[in-house]
Amino acid sequence: MASVVPTAFAQDAPAATIEEVLVTARRTQESQQDVPIALAAMSGDDLRREQINSPTDLNGKVPSLVVGTGSQMRNTETPTIRGQGAQFGSSPGVVIYLAEVALPSDPVANYQGGSGKFFDLSNIQVLKGSQGTLFGRNTTGGALLLEPNRPDNEFSLSLRAGISRMAGDNGHDPKGASYEAVVNLPLIDDVLMARIGGQVFERDGFTTDVVTGKDYDDKNYWTARLGVLWQPTERISNYLLANFSDSDTNGTATVIERVNRTGLNRAIPGALGLTLPSLPLVDPAQSANSGCLLLNAFGPSTNCGQDIIDEQAARGNRSVQLSGDPNDQLTSDTFVDNFSFDLTDSITLRNILSYSTLVHSYRWDLDGSRAAFNEFINPDGVNNSDVRTITEELQLQGEALEGALNYVVGAYYEETDADGRIIAKSLLFVDVEQGYKQHKESFAPFAQASYDLGHLTTSLAGLNLTLGVRYTDDLTEGSAFIKQVASGGFTLVDKSFVTEVETTALTYTAGLDYKFENLMLYGKVSRGYKTGGLSTIAANPQHYTYEPEFVVNYEIGQKADFALGDIPVRLNTALYYTDYTDMQTAAPDAYVDPDNPSPVPQLGQSIFNVGEATVAGLEMDLTVQLSPGLTVVATYGYTDAKYNRFDLDYFGATPQLDCSGQEKSRGDSLELTCLPFKTTPEHQYSLSLRYLLPVAQHWGDIEGSVTYAWVDEQYSAQISPPEAEPGAWLPDFGLVNASISCSRILDSAFSAQIYGTNLANKEYRISNSNQWNLTYFQSSIYSEPRNIGLQLSYDFGQ
Repeated sequence: MASVVPTAFAQDAPAATIEEVLVTARRTQESQQDVPIALAAMSGDDLRREQINSPTDLNGKVPSLVVGTGSQMRNTETPTIRGQGAQFGSSPGVVIYLAEVALPSDPVANYQGGSGKFFDLSNIQVLKGSQGTLFGRNTTGGALLLEPNRPDNEFSLSLRAGISRMAGDNGHDPKGASYEAVVNLPLIDDVLMARIGGQVFERDGFTTDVVTGKDYDDKNYWTARLGVLWQPTERISNYLLANFSDSDTNGTATVIERVNRTGLNRAIPGALGLTLPSLPLVDPAQSANSGCLLLNAFGPSTNCGQDIIDEQAARGNRSVQLSGDPNDQLTSDTFVDNFSFDLTDSITLRNILSYSTLVHSYRWDLDGSRAAFNEFINPDGVNNSDVRTITEELQLQGEALEGALNYVVGAYYEETDADGRIIAKSLLFVDVEQGYKQHKESFAPFAQASYDLGHLTTSLAGLNLTLGVRYTDDLTEGSAFIKQVASGGFTLVDKSFVTEVETTALTYTAGLDYKFENLMLYGKVSRGYKTGGLSTIAANPQHYTYEPEFVVNYEIGQKADFALGDIPVRLNTALYYTDYTDMQTAAPDAYVDPDNPSPVPQLGQSIFNVGEATVAGLEMDLTVQLSPGLTVVATYGYTDAKYNRFDLDYFGATPQLDCSGQEKSRGDSLELTCLPFKTTPEHQYSLSLRYLLPVAQHWGDIEGSVTYAWVDEQYSAQISPPEAEPGAWLPDFGLVNASISCSRILDSAFSAQIYGTNLANKEYRISNSNQWNLTYFQSSIYSEPRNIGLQLSYDFGQ
């Protein structure tokens, strides 16, 4: 991290400075203001000040970034940038990197890495738009780069301990505690250095089961990190990182809101392969009432689930009665070796090798009730996912033509093996077991160069041309099985398959940027690619695999440091337009095997390529240092996203409404262009005030901070119009966070911070089940309540 003096359009530079973060967006370290890419960067101090401890805590603070559950569990924390994110069962659209290596990703759910990712970071960087050249596949929306603090040549010791308390209901105020320790050791002066750290975080859950007393939505994890830096010569450097994390919680509480009685009555005959006759003015499925009878028997219920809904409404959203006994166990380890050798003064050879694992086992009550509409019930020891990934990246970085040309040439290889099982209960009376094994290989050579056109003629001084290209070859092969057995032992589905898919893509970047003193103007076009793959729970053989999706991103922007009188100002803005083609979306997949005499449809889910869209928007980051002690930071993001074509061949078990206003049946095509764009709020903004009190130095540095962050409403359903998916619109929300800290109290090594998040104790829905036409209920996950905490720290040698 560095500081710059903003002298942009003034003869005399002001004395005050604006903090600057060194970033690695172009695979080399440079000032964030010198990178012709739309990005947001936050230092380690920023993270501590704002109590940003996980990706979810970034919501509202970074324009165009949304971190949500993706209609999955609370700690899924799926990032979406500029409308590009993840579908259940497909690859991410925004990749999270730790020390330049992609964290392991669950091929079915959307987890990336384990808990504690934000521990002991130097900075985080949010790269926006497709990063198809230097970061490769699956970065159609962008990337989150997490940069750990590296060892240095000075001994230091940091100890932190904290306590917290949440606002609770019925006398239950969840408490939390955290502990951190980091030591930096210069083992051999200027040659061998190590940094060792660990964090333990514990917090009670804020949702209680009224029958078992179990507290859901808790946190309980530890993480440990070892970094070793070896510099045997001035030209050779090797950084070894080992990161470990383990989380064991009581899982996510969902809250049931409604029951789709009409859909349930239709679904039960269909699940058994029965076709009821169509009669004028009469719906035989509703007359038969088979779904309600089943719910009354298995719920149990006296009135087709209305008593279950009424009981939950009376309890409120912080008390539930769940049948699925949720839990969540997640471990992830990552090992990275980053080797650098300066072959000459202008050429550097880099090699980045990694091995990472992710093991996830969970139980999840999707409907949030005492009835088993849909729940994952894996017994202990049965992993929903077990992922092992090896990556190897070789780079040659350098400069030529008297420094006018900067380039990086390299190749990337990745190999992933993954397997998992899901044991579930669905539609009250169906036992489900499904499993998969996958092997993935990816190979991608790439090259990118920036050329200062001033080398050709002085009239072009400051104008730089950047060109980059990457060719990716992805191979995915695997097998999967699915079994569905109704109560009484009647087999509904019993099938397995083995298949493979290979996809290739050429992605590129081309841009111009112009730098004059502290002003940069830039424009670029880039093509990104999200790989195709296997649909591990597909039913129809034609849907076992799916094709890649692509984006072409056009962007112009400016970055400026200037002064208004003696007031330093930093203003970064970007305008973008994205063409999105061959969109991937998850949808139901029902199939009646023509070679099987049973009329019972096989039910599953697949990924479909469905159409085209455009996403356009504006992003702004403004920092104004009104005085040496007072800083204002404002961000704003506007997004206009729409589907241009959204055609889905429908294979669901029950009729589905589309944009024609008519219900369509299995085998029909759904026209869904009218749907609101998923996970893309139109407006986001934040405003932060930071004030360093002018007190005598021996009292320490006393700083107060308050932030208001607002996120517009966002749509969460994938293939249903709002009138066919209750709760699909998630509400807008605005949160107030604040902190006051005192560093180096009385010239000592001790510091303290008092903080509060969600100070107004806003309660709002952060996720919708979107199961209205799949398993015939609507449930929600609710936000965290107000949290007040105290953190004490001891920093020696810093």
